[in-house]
Amino acid sequence: MNETLEKFKIQHVENYKKAIIENIKNNTNILIYEDISSLIKKPPLDSMDIIKSKFLDVAKKNKMILNAELLDKTLNLYRKDVSKCYEEIKNVREKFLIDKVNNFEVSKVTDVIKINKKDFNEINKKLKKILKNQLKESISEILITNIEDIFKDSADIIKQKTEIIKFLNGNYQKNLIDNFDIKVLVKDTTLINSVKEQAERYLFTLTNSRLLNSDLDK
Repeated sequence: MNETLEKFKIQHVENYKKAIIENIKNNTNILIYEDISSLIKKPPLDSMDIIKSKFLDVAKKNKMILNAELLDKTLNLYRKDVSKCYEEIKNVREKFLIDKVNNFEVSKVTDVIKINKKDFNEINKKLKKILKNQLKESISEILITNIEDIFKDSADIIKQKTEIIKFLNGNYQKNLIDNFDIKVLVKDTTLINSVKEQAERYLFTLTNSRLLNSDLDK
């Protein structure tokens, strides 16, 4: 194989890698800033805000006065605080996947980059841990800390506070993490299929391109 043809083949592999890396970045951005973000950000209707609804239900059930303005402010602070982990989740996922692509080397013509479902097992555990740790911190330092101030002029709210804390540390976090798992699974599957499509394009071009299959010395 002459030197020029070898360069074309190397460039073809590099273009193949770049295409997959671009898919990884786009896939991860949508996962973080659309899918996961949708689990945390303020919903369009107050009735859809399960944390706010819990506070309102407890206040109504126990005939307590609630500081609605402070509750809204606290929820906004909480959501902003949780979003601090987005960049870390993004960087960890991207690095893992991009490293896998960059480590790919062609030993025979039919070699292609493969990302399988099992490849995500370990990395998704790390992503979930990042989110869980951030949730625990944000809930403790912002939501739970402000419970007593939100229920203004309430002399005895120990029982009600306990109920809210149980909800925040229990069903709320469990449901959020379950939804997180679903969002991640969907994006993982989308990426796996995208990588397969890129492999098909790569092999098709490699096989059918006159340039990549010619002897340029002739």
